[in-house]
Amino acid sequence: MHGVRSGVRPILLASLALEVTAGRAAAQEWAQPYEVSPAASAEVAPPPTPDTTATNGTGLDVELGAVVSYVTPPIRGGTNPFGVGFGVTAGLVYSGFYFGVTVLDDLGGSDVDVTYQALFYGLEIGYGWKVPAFQGAALTLRPVLGLGDAAVSYTDPSLAADVVTSASGSSSSSDTITVNNVYVEPALMLMLSSGHHFAAVRGSALVIPGIQYGGADPTTWLSYGARLELGFVF
Repeated sequence: MHGVRSGVRPILLASLALEVTAGRAAAQEWAQPYEVSPAASAEVAPPPTPDTTATNGTGLDVELGAVVSYVTPPIRGGTNPFGVGFGVTAGLVYSGFYFGVTVLDDLGGSDVDVTYQALFYGLEIGYGWKVPAFQGAALTLRPVLGLGDAAVSYTDPSLAADVVTSASGSSSSSDTITVNNVYVEPALMLMLSSGHHFAAVRGSALVIPGIQYGGADPTTWLSYGARLELGFVF
């Protein structure tokens, strides 16, 4: 009997040791820190801030437009050398500042057999204030100052004279006189732009100082104009 008890005691001690070891392992597993999945630990990115370039006038834009205009006669009751005109305009806009060029061909008017017309080409500078309008569109109020050359022509059949050249035997005639003079044109434009398109209206005062026209003494012409522009912004 004593021998049996001596053999059982080591078995009990070994069993007890195994139970203690298993308990410690279980305790270590429960003590492990909780692991957070990468998806849960990822920080939520803040929403992107809206791009204010289209509403505060910053950055560089290119404007290309077609022009339809009307200019009043410089002399009340006289034939209008301006009238309806068609042309093109191109400009750069940087931080609200505008630098552009314009070419405008006025169809003019006629008086009996005499016809008048004018061609304008010059530079324009200005500054615009842009504010949001609706559905991504924007309104721009832009004062502009134009400066360039005005080529005013009149055609009178009575001025025609034949010139014969002995070298070729051909002849040519001219019944048109063109007078070039500087012009100054302050204007105010309101433009609606959306995406890559714009539409604009503007009013202006056209001043041609010291023009000598039709044999008369030099004088200053003052006319008023209205313009519609349609074009693209890049």
